Amino acid sequence: MYNVRFILMTCATLCVGFVLTCSTHAQPAQENAAAVSFFDVLDLPVRIDEPKLLNVEDKYRLKCAVANRSGEQLLGLRLILMVVDDGGKLRTRLNWSEESELAGYSIKTFEFSLRLKEKAQQTDRLFLAIDEVIGRESIWRAVDAEKALRAYARGQHDIVPRVRVVANKDDRIGNFGVIRLEKKH
Repeated sequence: MYNVRFILMTCATLCVGFVLTCSTHAQPAQENAAAVSFFDVLDLPVRIDEPKLLNVEDKYRLKCAVANRSGEQLLGLRLILMVVDDGGKLRTRLNWSEESELAGYSIKTFEFSLRLKEKAQQTDRLFLAIDEVIGRESIWRAVDAEKALRAYARGQHDIVPRVRVVANKDDRIGNFGVIRLEKKH
């Protein structure tokens, strides 16, 4: 009885080890994730939580959660990403716009694709800020967001950009009804 139990335990251990070995070889390409520091401007209606820069097969993606702090539906973002080396010198800066529909007072996870000219090094520090938020009725613009982000990367956390709010007058966004023409008899 003891020998049968010993043989069954040995077989079970070998089977589990074999299954785990096979499952680790079947995984897709290795993802390297780098933490990103987010510079939050409190007057903007959007906050970004847990940003991470993913590198999969030399393609970069920014994975993050976007929180809408306003009651207005949001349509898109303009973002700034700065890569600073370990000496504090700016290596590269990237500005890009992303479509990101988000209902009022909600949070949603996004993965944004981006193109870095230079490959990010392990010793680099990454900083992210929002430059512009486009809503259905309003556009929020952080004035001098890039300068404030550079100061934030140097450790000067007291510089905060001013936020300007303007009406979004793009008439392509609205839901307009069709006006039917009636023929006179």
